[in-house]
Amino acid sequence: MHLSESAKARVGLFLILGIGVGLVALHVAHAAGDRESLQTFLSGILIPMLFGLGVFVGGLWLRRRGTDGRHVLRVAGWCALGAVALAGQTALMTVYQHGEGVEMSHQIYVFVNAASGGAAVGFVVGFYDSRQRVARETSSQLSRQLGVLNRVLRHDIRTNANLIHGHAELLAEDLDDAERARMVQEQSAELVKMGDQAREIERLLQEGDVETEPVDVASLAETSCEQVAREHPEADIDVSLPDELVVRAHPLVESALRNVIENAVEHNDKETPRVAIESLDGDRPGTDLVGVRIADNGPGIPAGEREVFERGYETPLEHASGLGLWLVNWIVSESGGRIRFEENEPEGSVIRLRFERPRAARSDRASSAPAAGGTPS
Repeated sequence: MHLSESAKARVGLFLILGIGVGLVALHVAHAAGDRESLQTFLSGILIPMLFGLGVFVGGLWLRRRGTDGRHVLRVAGWCALGAVALAGQTALMTVYQHGEGVEMSHQIYVFVNAASGGAAVGFVVGFYDSRQRVARETSSQLSRQLGVLNRVLRHDIRTNANLIHGHAELLAEDLDDAERARMVQEQSAELVKMGDQAREIERLLQEGDVETEPVDVASLAETSCEQVAREHPEADIDVSLPDELVVRAHPLVESALRNVIENAVEHNDKETPRVAIESLDGDRPGTDLVGVRIADNGPGIPAGEREVFERGYETPLEHASGLGLWLVNWIVSESGGRIRFEENEPEGSVIRLRFERPRAARSDRASSAPAAGGTPS
């Protein structure tokens, strides 16, 4: 039978308030019917009565805050389950004690006390369970909405940007003063690039916990440098990497390398952008982290942006420009690696990307190291 939200709310409140009122009434009857010592009254009547009263007040509070009916019903279910569970456990203990020849007085009130505590605990558990469900549902809804927004930004805007880029190329060929057409061309190319980055971010988020895999960052860096050099022939890119530099990283690590190298060239204000890429293998003795160091002669990354990436989130006053370095940051993080931003001397910036060695490489490195106090053969 399908119940409406209002019907679920009414049923849930009826159960919660009924449990609370019933428990309080039984405790009042206990207090009125028996003369107990102060200690027994406090521990055996008043405190359990407060648990029952708390359940009743909690039900009124749920009604006042306008909690959804299904969540009210869930809290009621937990409340009833807690009361039954603790009362049942107490019943089993009573049966066991009876079998051992131990007789308990006022057994009914012992069950009521246990039910009061169980109902209160169940109410709290049910409330937090409902909150977690609301949070998950809200997160799922936001994810779907962001997916639609990302598709529009990634697909529709990218398509339009490609059209603008193509027409700007034609205008640049026909006009005597092609500077403005080139500006439109550059901006449309930037939009296309942002669309590609958004697609990779979406892939990174959708895949969730992806197993890292052994990758040769030296080979990937060489490939990325060749691509950037073709797109920016004015750049001077110097690569000093070993023939092989294998690390454990996310499958999208090539995108991270390419974005860092592209940023070093595209955001460079020099006539000849210079980028130097070298290995970090062995620069930190005693660790299993290796990677690459990418330095440029550009204006450098502003201190505010570096703080944003180190902090991991933006504020209205401090934010990064574009998506590229965010993508790099997240890929390195998903790889279990580390990223560090530094100033280059005398000018420019340095980005260090470090990753873990593959397990086999760590074992080989450990076995080839000389024993403590010995000498290498």
